[in-house]
Amino acid sequence: MARMYPLFSSSSGNCTYIGDEKSGILVDAGVSCKKICTSLENAGIGTSAVRAVLVTHTHTDHIAGLKVLTKKLKVPVYSLEGNLEILAEKDKVWEECRLEELGSQTADICGFGVTAFETPHDTPVSCGYRITVPGGADCAVCTDLGFVTDDIHEQLKKCRLVLLESNYDPKMLKYGPYPEELKQRIASERGHLSNGDCGRELEKLVKAGVYSFVLGHISQHNNTPELAENSAVKALCGYVRGEDYLLTAAKPEGTGRAVIF
Repeated sequence: MARMYPLFSSSSGNCTYIGDEKSGILVDAGVSCKKICTSLENAGIGTSAVRAVLVTHTHTDHIAGLKVLTKKLKVPVYSLEGNLEILAEKDKVWEECRLEELGSQTADICGFGVTAFETPHDTPVSCGYRITVPGGADCAVCTDLGFVTDDIHEQLKKCRLVLLESNYDPKMLKYGPYPEELKQRIASERGHLSNGDCGRELEKLVKAGVYSFVLGHISQHNNTPELAENSAVKALCGYVRGEDYLLTAAKPEGTGRAVIF
């Protein structure tokens, strides 16, 4: 069975494993190598199972552990060209790490079909990934985007499982501790998805036939898993949870449990 492990998912650090005990790939490495390896082991996955790392963008909460991880595991890093250039220029990967550029076509990475799609975010280059696992099922990891473009929706609706950002609650952001400039950036079209933004896309995806969802990148300052989950359920009030769709909210640090799709 295909499995997704949201190992870490928040504004403090992000890392998702897709695969099984024998083989899989990581999306991002936004916490320390030690934490990632320990989380994998807690899920019953040896580090030798990791075949590659996909990088969505170069903000710290997505690459903090990348340099040490690539040195320890000696695995290649895949991303869009601009991200790879930044990683190399800023010394964010092991000096002998193989950097592999992803283009517009689906790439075969150790039996996983990987399609990168651009996301609107406040960084030079940002993307999400649709991943076809051995056996044919599709999933996607899509966080750090100010809005859902038509192209992003087209990629997501092909999946059985989508990890979609539900970053902030607008009221918590408005009255929270962040400086005004940062609040505006988060709420902009190159920022993050609110709970409401996420819910509207979830409804479209359920209509398109997507069945399973993980709410991810939930802010620890401007949101709670409960608010994100309640907002999503409200947006899907025309459907029956557990029958028409499955939904879970990712923890900042995963429990080791997989989402099967």
